[in-house]
Amino acid sequence: MKSPLIYVMILLLNVFEFSSGMVYNKREKENHFVCSSEEVPSDNQIIKLFLSMDSLKVYCFFQSESKDTSRAYLSVFTSGGLAPKLIISNSTYHEDFHFNLSLFNNRALWFIDIPRESITVNTDIAAVEEWIIKVTMHKGLNIYDTEGTLLDLVREPILQWTLGSKMSNSQVKKLFPHVIDIKVAKCPCANDVALFGFILNSTYNGVYIGKTISGFRKYNETTWHDLTDIIYSQLKDEHQGLTIIDMVLTNHFLVILTSLGLYVSSDLRYPVTSHIQLSRADFCGFERVDYIKGKLWYNEKCFANRESFEVDYVTITFDRNRTLSESSSCFYSKEPFLHWLPCLPSTFKSARFLPHVVTFLIDQETKTGIYLFHNQNSKRTSVSVSVLKNDIPNSQPKFPNFQFPSSFSYPVGMVFHPRSHFLYVYGNQVWLSMDGGNTFELVCDFLSNYVRKTVHSFYTSAISLITKNGRIYMTKAGLTRYTNSGRFSDNIFTLYYDHLGFIHKLTPERFDTDLSSSGSGTSSTIFGTPPDLGFDTALAPQYLSPNEMIFFAYVPLNETKHKIYKRKFKNIHIGKVINYSKNGNAYIRKLLVHANGPLGFHTSVLTEIIEPFGVEESVESSSVHGSLKISYTGNTFYHIEITTAGSLANFSDADVEKTVVRPGYSSFLITEVRDLKNVLSLATMPHKIKSPLNFPENSWFLYSFGSTKGRNWTISLKPCNYWVQQDDHDIVSLNVVKYLDVGTKANYGLKLIPNTRGMKLLQVPPVIVVVGNPALLEVKTEGYFDVTDSYNLNAHVASKFFHKGSTSLSIIMWEASTSCSITTVLPIMKSSCSYLRTLQHIPGRQIPPEDWISGVHKDSQGFNMIKTLPINYRPPSNMGIFIPLTDNIYHADPSKPRPRSLFHKSKVTGQFKQCYNVPSREMCNCTEHQKFSHAVAFSDCKEKVHRFKFPVTQYPVTLEIFTENEKFAVEPPYLVTMTEVNMRQNWQLKHNMPENIKKMKDYLEPLLNTSVYNPLGLNISIRGSELFHFKVSVVPGVSFCNLEEEFQIYVDEVPLPFPGHTLIAVATSVVLGGLIFVSFIFRLRNIHPLRAFQRYVRRNTANPSTISISSEGKVWIANK
Repeated sequence: MKSPLIYVMILLLNVFEFSSGMVYNKREKENHFVCSSEEVPSDNQIIKLFLSMDSLKVYCFFQSESKDTSRAYLSVFTSGGLAPKLIISNSTYHEDFHFNLSLFNNRALWFIDIPRESITVNTDIAAVEEWIIKVTMHKGLNIYDTEGTLLDLVREPILQWTLGSKMSNSQVKKLFPHVIDIKVAKCPCANDVALFGFILNSTYNGVYIGKTISGFRKYNETTWHDLTDIIYSQLKDEHQGLTIIDMVLTNHFLVILTSLGLYVSSDLRYPVTSHIQLSRADFCGFERVDYIKGKLWYNEKCFANRESFEVDYVTITFDRNRTLSESSSCFYSKEPFLHWLPCLPSTFKSARFLPHVVTFLIDQETKTGIYLFHNQNSKRTSVSVSVLKNDIPNSQPKFPNFQFPSSFSYPVGMVFHPRSHFLYVYGNQVWLSMDGGNTFELVCDFLSNYVRKTVHSFYTSAISLITKNGRIYMTKAGLTRYTNSGRFSDNIFTLYYDHLGFIHKLTPERFDTDLSSSGSGTSSTIFGTPPDLGFDTALAPQYLSPNEMIFFAYVPLNETKHKIYKRKFKNIHIGKVINYSKNGNAYIRKLLVHANGPLGFHTSVLTEIIEPFGVEESVESSSVHGSLKISYTGNTFYHIEITTAGSLANFSDADVEKTVVRPGYSSFLITEVRDLKNVLSLATMPHKIKSPLNFPENSWFLYSFGSTKGRNWTISLKPCNYWVQQDDHDIVSLNVVKYLDVGTKANYGLKLIPNTRGMKLLQVPPVIVVVGNPALLEVKTEGYFDVTDSYNLNAHVASKFFHKGSTSLSIIMWEASTSCSITTVLPIMKSSCSYLRTLQHIPGRQIPPEDWISGVHKDSQGFNMIKTLPINYRPPSNMGIFIPLTDNIYHADPSKPRPRSLFHKSKVTGQFKQCYNVPSREMCNCTEHQKFSHAVAFSDCKEKVHRFKFPVTQYPVTLEIFTENEKFAVEPPYLVTMTEVNMRQNWQLKHNMPENIKKMKDYLEPLLNTSVYNPLGLNISIRGSELFHFKVSVVPGVSFCNLEEEFQIYVDEVPLPFPGHTLIAVATSVVLGGLIFVSFIFRLRNIHPLRAFQRYVRRNTANPSTISISSEGKVWIANK
C-alpha cells in the first residue's frame, strides 16, 4: 500500500502547478460578479463593457441571493483587504487593473476608473480584436471569477456608419408575416458586433438589417435600419421583389447579396459620409431568378494588426449550370471586391462534362483554392485543391482529387472553422479535413436528413449543425465526435455564437440566450433537457475483461430494411456514456460494424466500465437460481434450458430481451420464452461456441438492457474529463497569436490534467497537433506523462525562411468530451513582424516620468537635463540659427506667431501635422503618449527633450529590441543606418569595424545609398547647437519588422559661433594690450594719473564758485 504522504505530496504539487497558470474546464462557469459601466447594477449575467474616447468606468458588486447578503460579503472582503482585479486580454495583449479597496460611495459596489490610454493608445478605425475581460478574486482556497467582453466603439469599422434610416419597433413588426428566413453576419474580430437580415417573400420589398454591439443579448438593444433606398439608388429599372438573400461582413467590407444583385460597401475604415455607401457588382447574364438561388462563401479570419499578406476573399455561387455565353456560375474576388473572377480557370471551360461547383474557398494559410464539385449525372462528390498564382487557381490540382463515397449524395456547402485550418464539407453527411482538402474523415451521417447551415464559435471551438428538420447537432472543431443538442419547433430561426461562445437562438420576434455555460453544447435555456441519445432496442452486454464490455445492439431478424438504422449504434454514440437505470455506466470508446454476423447484431460498441452495472435479482427473475444448459438449435438460435428441478428457478415472459452473461463465454440475448424452463436466444459470439455449454448456478449473471417494457438504459454525454492548463505565464488568452521574426523561435506549452473518475488512463498522448501550413515554419513537439498522469505538451516553433505568412497550430484533445468548454486550442503562429516588437534607444541618463511632467531634473552640478522647447520651435539649419529650413515644427500652437520666419526660405517651410487647420493647440488633441513620443510624426505635440551641455562627445547610442517577452541588445547582423531628420550637420558617428562587418557594410551601402554602422560601440559627437533629431533604422533583410527609432538631443550653453567669438576675443585682447601699454608709458615717464586726479579734486574743493542770475537774465560766475 502506498504511503499517504505520497498522495499529499502529489496534491500539493498540483496546487502549486494550478497557481502558476490558467486552468480551463476545471469547473462549470459561474457568475460571481455583476459589472457594468453604470452605477445602477445591471441584471445581465454576461458582462458587456464598451470603450469610448473617455476612460473606462466599471462598477461591480458581488452576486448573491439578496442585496443585504451581497453587502455582507463585500464587508467581509474589504475588511480583509480584498478587492477583485480586472484582467483585460486578447490574443496578443493582457493587463491587470485592480479595483479600489474602499467601496464606492459607501455602497455595495467596487469601482475602477481606467484611462483609455492605459488600455490602448490607438484611435484609428481598423479591425480590432474584442477584448476578453475577467473579474477575479481569491479568498483562501476559493476563486471567484466572471468573464465578459470589452468592445472598442471608437475603432470598430462597421460602427462608424449609419446603415440606413432607423426603423421603429412597429415598423419592424410589420415585416414578420413576410419573413421566410433570416441571415446573420458577424464581425470576424468582434463577434458581439453582428448584423441581422430578414429574407422576405415576394409580397414585400426591401432590405432591412438589424445591428447589435452586445451579441443579440436583448431584442430591444438591436437597432434596425432600412437600406431599401440605398439599394434602389443603384438600380435603373427593376424595383420589385427586393430582399436580402445572403450577407457577409468581412474585416473591412460589407457584402450583401440581394434578389436584385450583389452590393459591396466602400472600405469601412474610411468613412466619408455618415451613411454607408454601396456599389453594385455586375454579373453578365444573371437575373433575379439566379440571385435568389445564390450564396456567399467566406473564410472567416481576423485581421487585427493586419499584415500585408492578409486579405479577405468572398465567393458567390449560383445554383445553375453555366451557359455558353456565361464564363461561370461561380465567381470570387478579394477586397476591395471590385473585380470578380470566375472560379474555374480558362482551361476548365472547354471541358465537355464539367461538374457543378457547389462552392469555392480560398485557403489563406497555404495560398490555395479549394473546390467542392458535384456531378449531377453520377451523383458523385469530390474536392479539388489548386495552388494560387497571382490570385488565380492553377488548372493542375495540388493533390489528387478526393472522391467522397456514393452515400454522400447531397452536398450543401463547405466551410473553414474560423481562424483555423479545419475544413468541413456538409450535406447529408459531414466530413472533416485537417490538411487543406487532401484527405477527409467522416464525422456524421444523417441519411435522409441533411445539414443546411453551420454556425461556429472561435472562442470555444463549438460548431452547431442545423439540419433541415430543425434538429441541432453539436461538435467541436477538430473532433470526430458529435452530439444531439435538441430540436426546435420554430419554422424560422437561426443560431448565433457571441464572442464568449454563448449560443443564441434568433427568431424574427425574439432572441433566446443561453446563460448556462459557454461551449458545453448542453444549453438547458434554449434546448431544454438534453436529449437521450439511446434508441429503442435491446442491448446485449459481453465481457471482454473486468473493465471492458461490448454492447451489441439487437435487430430483430424480421425487421424491415428501412427501420434497421433505428436499431443501430452510430458515430454519434462514440465518446458518450451508457447509463443503466439501476446503477452502473460505461464509456463508449469505439464503434464496431458487423458485416458478417453475428446474426441479429449489426453494430456494437466497445466500452470501458466506469461503475459496474447492476444485475437481475431473484425478485426480478427467478431464473438466476438455476443452472443452465445451452445448445445450438441448428437454425440461428441457441436453446437455453434450466436444468435445476422444481419451481425455484423458472423463466417468465419478463425475461425477453434480457441477457445471460458469463465472463469468458459468449453472452446470450433471450428472444423468446418457450416455457418455464426453456427459452431461445441469440449468441453475441457464436464463433466461440464449439459444443454445448453448462453454466452452473451462481456462475452467470442476468442483465436487463431490454426495451419491451420501456427502455431502462440511456446514452448521455460524458462529463468533462480533462482540465487544460496553459503553460505560458505571459499571455492569459488561450488562443494566442505568436510572432516569429527571421531566425527566431517560440515555445508553446499545455498541460492536460485528467479528471476521469473510475476510468482507465491510457498511456497514449491524448492530443493531436496539426500544423496548417507545414512549409512555413518548422514545428517540433514533445510530450510526456508526469507522476500525476498529467500530459505535458511542448511545441517548439522556429522560423528558418525569409517568407511571410501565418499558420494555425491546432492542438486537438481527441479524448476530451464534447461537454468540455475547451477541447481544441488554436494558437496562431505568424512568420512576420509583431506590432509589439520595437527598436528603442536607451538614454544614457534616466529621468523619472514625474520629472518629465514638471520639466525639471537637475544633475549634481544643478544643470537642468530637460529642455522645454519654445512655442512653434524649429531647429536651425546649416545657413544659420535664424534661418530654419525644416518642415517639422515642435511644440506647435497655431494661435501663436512662428518665430524665426524673417527670411523667405523660412516662411515657405514648416508645416503643421496634427495641428493642421485648427485654431489653437487645445484643438490639436495631443495625447500624453504623443507629447512624450520621439516620432517625427508627432513633432507638433512634442514639448520636452533631453538637454546636454556643449560639446556632446562620444555619446553612446545604445539600442535594444523589445518583444512581448524579452529585450536584447542590438548587435550584428542587425546593422543600422542613422540620419538627422531636419537635415542638420555638425555631428559624427564612430563605430567598431571588424572584418565581417566591413564586408556587410561594403555590400549594403551601395544598395541602400547611405552609410551603414555597427550598433555595437556606436557613439555620436555633436559640435552644433540646439535640437538634433536622429532616426536610427535597422537595415532590411534581417527582420520582417521595419525597426526604426528616433531620439532628440538639445545642445545648450554653446559658445558664440564664428566669427562672433573670434572678434570678441581679438577686441578684448587689443583693449587689454592697450591698457598694459599705456600703464607702461606712464610708469616710464613717471606720470601718476591718480595723484594728478587727487590734486585736481582738492583744488576744486578749495576754490568754490558762485553762480548768480541778474534780472536781465545774465549769468555771473565768481570764484571765491
